[in-house]
Amino acid sequence: MKEAEVVVIGGGPAGYAAATRAGREGWETILVEGRELGGTCLNRGCIPTKVFFKSQEVANLVKKAQDFGIKADFQGVDWEKVLNRKNRVVKQLTSGVQFLLRKGKVEVIEGFASFLDSHTIRVEKEGGEKEEIRGKYIVLASGSRSATLPVEGANLEGVIDSDQALELSSLPESLVVVGGGVIGMEMACIFNAFGVKVEVVEMMPKILPPVDEEITNLLTQLVEKRGMRVHVNAQVKKIHRSGNLRVTFIQEGEEKEVEGDCVLVATGRVPQVENLGVENLGLKMENRGVWTDEFLRTSISHIYAPGDVNGKYLLAHVAYREAEVAINHIKGEKKGISYKAIPNCIFSFPEIASVGLTEKEAEAKGYEVKVGRFPFRANGKALIEGETEGLVKIVSEAKNGEILGVHILGPHASDLIGEAVLALNLECTPQEIAETIHPHPTLSEALMEAAQGVFASPLHFS
Repeated sequence: MKEAEVVVIGGGPAGYAAATRAGREGWETILVEGRELGGTCLNRGCIPTKVFFKSQEVANLVKKAQDFGIKADFQGVDWEKVLNRKNRVVKQLTSGVQFLLRKGKVEVIEGFASFLDSHTIRVEKEGGEKEEIRGKYIVLASGSRSATLPVEGANLEGVIDSDQALELSSLPESLVVVGGGVIGMEMACIFNAFGVKVEVVEMMPKILPPVDEEITNLLTQLVEKRGMRVHVNAQVKKIHRSGNLRVTFIQEGEEKEVEGDCVLVATGRVPQVENLGVENLGLKMENRGVWTDEFLRTSISHIYAPGDVNGKYLLAHVAYREAEVAINHIKGEKKGISYKAIPNCIFSFPEIASVGLTEKEAEAKGYEVKVGRFPFRANGKALIEGETEGLVKIVSEAKNGEILGVHILGPHASDLIGEAVLALNLECTPQEIAETIHPHPTLSEALMEAAQGVFASPLHFS
């Protein structure tokens, strides 16, 4: 039986980050992964979808080339080259993970792990070979999986999940997306830009349910202007085939139907806890995942569970931080994780990024709310870029001026949100952002002017 100081189950962001940090401490570390290093994020999630996002961004830019005085016409998508570029980027990044682990002297074992007891795991390798490994500390970082859609016809040929959408051999002419959450809207915007007819079916009253309502209402208007159809308050009843695939749903008591060459089921993700033997340990569960404390310890103190498996925030950037907190705690540090300022980025078109409370959430918590807004159409750099749709919205507390939330819909929202995350973390006021000199001409000025809008009038908008 092999023994190690730290045994990590899973090679995604939480797993490889934990293993790399443990290896750099000089601890004997073993990482077990049944699929590819990098996990869902690098292989089937964050990275490949953003490669697609960049391609659709270029497609949208080419469509407007004449506006910039450039003689170019959009002639369609070379899907094979899009896929090849995606595969190259993924390979480069996963090779980087392999390098980090090698440099940290982490032993990587390919196979699927399950618990025999709280210190021992069994690894089943390809071909049926089994190996037992004992660890003083175990980091359970098994990640998440796509949620299933429990309706008739969900297993029909042509009904795909987000993993399969990344490997389609050709672009469909039409696509029905079941689920208007983050994955669904990202994919819908990408395929819409590629010339695919897209319809989105969402059971909630609006797309992207956790996002500020003003932001989602505006995004809905923008995507429908580009030809996408969005059906909300729509409960899917079945999927069947009659020529094309057809999705039947109930909306306001009326049965309706949409059709497409493919149906993408994008109903979210859930913690991956099956087939791990966690039930044999008696681990405390929460949010469909493994319960953890502020140090990412489970109810068994030498087992840690950073990343999607704990069900708190299914985000790679949270997983990285949770892994570091877990390893630091094993080192003896007592600083827990703070979930106070978690950025959420959605690569729709335009992008959405947010941190903190929405306007409705702040009001529901009893805050007296003041809001500042600044539209990108009044920002010089956005006008130069030809991307003027959207706005920056700052939600603050009226009495003491503390920023409660920042919400951005517009160009490079995912890059702009970093300043807002720091502002929330440091408990800044809008006035402190407004008094900070921002470079000109830049998109970041929109954040400064939205901050001015909380307590006065933005300089460039009234």
